[in-house]
This record gives sequence, C-alpha cells and structure tokens, in this order.
Amino acid sequence: MPNPASALGEAIGKCVEVEIQTIIQQVVEPFGLFVDIGGARIGKRRGQKLLLVNDTGTQYQIDTVVEDENGNPLILVESKYIRYKKHNRDKASWTCVAHYKLRTTYPTIKKSIAVLLGNWSKPSKLLMESFGIDLIEIPFAAMVGALLKHQIIFDWPEKDSEIPAGSWLRYQQLSEQNKKEIARECLARGREELENAILSAIKLDPHSSKNVDQIELLIKTTHKEYFVKKFYRVTDAAQYLLSLTEDVADLKGKLEARK
Repeated sequence: MPNPASALGEAIGKCVEVEIQTIIQQVVEPFGLFVDIGGARIGKRRGQKLLLVNDTGTQYQIDTVVEDENGNPLILVESKYIRYKKHNRDKASWTCVAHYKLRTTYPTIKKSIAVLLGNWSKPSKLLMESFGIDLIEIPFAAMVGALLKHQIIFDWPEKDSEIPAGSWLRYQQLSEQNKKEIARECLARGREELENAILSAIKLDPHSSKNVDQIELLIKTTHKEYFVKKFYRVTDAAQYLLSLTEDVADLKGKLEARK
C-alpha cells in the first residue's frame, strides 16, 4: 500500500509536470519546434523514458526537451517537487550534473530550466544557478493554497499520518478537470516566467555576435587526478597551455601551483 503523503505529492508533481509541458507546447507551436515528453517514438526510441546520452555514454532521463527543426535538443526542462528541505541537495546536484554534462555534449542546447515546487533551500538554488540553470519557483504555500480551494489539506506535521491519508483519498475522488485546475493554480505565478524563458531561447539570434565569457580547462593526469582551471581571457588560457608544453617528467607541481 503506497504511503499517502508520498502518493499525493507524486500525483500533484506529475499533474503539474503535464501542465508545464502543455504550456511549452503552446509556446513553441508557432515556431514549428517539437516537444519531446517521452513515450515510444518512431525512429527515436522504443521505450517510454526520454533519455539523452552524454559524450561518455552516460544516460540522463529528462522530463521535457524542446528540439529544433533538425531534431537537436534546444531547451531542457525539469520539474522538481520537494516537501522537506533535507532532500534538496540530492535533487539539486543531479540536475546540475545532468544538465551540465548534456550541455557540454550538445552545443545546440540554449537554455536549461528547472521548475522548483515546494520548499527549496537558498544554497540548493544558488548551486543550480551557478550551473547556468534558470529557476522558476512555485512556493510550497502556493501549492497549499491551490489544493485548499478543493478542500484538500496539504500542509501537515512531518510525522502525521491521518491528514495525508484523508487528503490523498479526497484527491483521488476529484475529476480530471479538477486536477488540471489545481495544476494551473499552482503554476499561476510561474506561467508567464516559463513562457518568457522558452521564448528567449527560441528567439536567440544564432548569428548575433558572441564573446568568450569564461574558459574552463579540465586536465586529467595519468594518476586519474582532475584539475580544473578557469580563465576569463583567451590569452591567459593560451599562455597556461603553452606553459605545459615544456618537457618535464612530472607535471604535478606545475598543475597545483597554477590558478
């Protein structure tokens, strides 16, 4: 028998995810782009999971991917629900790693978006933003209010079992239309932000001038050590690389000394 609290949270999260995908499809339709939400797809996959593979062969399951006219990923969108902040780090870290590795594999990706529902901590949000992920926040209070309009209590003490059981039963009795209304109400304050984020990526002129913002150099040694160097000028990166061309027996000291 499923845990009522977990079952209700998962059901609402899924319903909101479907509404997010509906919003995205409405935005991209005039541009002739494709919104992949998983499921069997002729010529693409037989299974149900929407998986993208990075350059090392690792697969990442993504909620929603907007593809350009050539079938290349253009926008990555995740929907993440958290009730308790103690679970923040795991979901935030996974999103950072997955989106970062996919963006370094597919240069066609112009934007990463995470719709955060529930109680997200400031450190977790800062972590995702540091990886270039656009955040759209749906506070826990907004979810509580949306459900209360349908006589469903969503705010209960962590150890309580009676309230979530009653709330889950009440939610199951709702019509599909009522469930869609809850999802729309949850996303009321984030809808326009999501639409604008999608549009900004679509309308980005590929021919506009681009400048180097940062160079990240990853060096892997024969001892399986990793050294990451960051530069903000091309000349600094080039000079550093040239400094490693000297014929020396051990680069360890040089790698650690350089910043």
